[in-house]
Amino acid sequence: MLRAARPKGKKTQTVEKFGAIDILVSNAAVNPAVGGVLDCPEPVWDKIFEVNVKNALQLSQLVVPHMQKQKGGAIVYVSSIAGFHPMTLLGAYSVSKTALLGLTKAVAQQVASDNIRVNCVAPGIVKTKFSSALVDNAAVLEKVTEQVPLGRIAEPHEMAGVVSFLCSDDASYITGETYIAAGGMPSRL
Repeated sequence: MLRAARPKGKKTQTVEKFGAIDILVSNAAVNPAVGGVLDCPEPVWDKIFEVNVKNALQLSQLVVPHMQKQKGGAIVYVSSIAGFHPMTLLGAYSVSKTALLGLTKAVAQQVASDNIRVNCVAPGIVKTKFSSALVDNAAVLEKVTEQVPLGRIAEPHEMAGVVSFLCSDDASYITGETYIAAGGMPSRL
């Protein structure tokens, strides 16, 4: 069983307002630096891992006891294609997203007997504020889309559909898996 400190104050508002927690989608991420993994300053490394990995674990520790009480739930972590195929200029970010692949399998194994499913989505490049440095520059966007067999980057709703599926009853026999949604970009690990 996962254990976390008893939530206080605002942390209990979700259960008080809605009565239960059925789904957790952990989608928070940062990448405050560009460069190779060996060039990443320790404070930047710590920030990336705190937000991208540690926060996903802490959120899980907070919601799993609620899901255990109701005998079910779904957790989806959002990783990245960079978790399978590290990107040179996104060194530390890529490693953090690889860590989410392992977190998915470890948590899924631990909570499967409680009917809690844990899966992961590994998107390619999605048109969001997070990817604006890539998609707002026409020359960079052209270079990026050359690497995508579908010849375009994803729209947010395309990732939402995959996440919705993994949270739905249609995915009731799926746990511990990572779904790549990257327009055909290679996923080597």
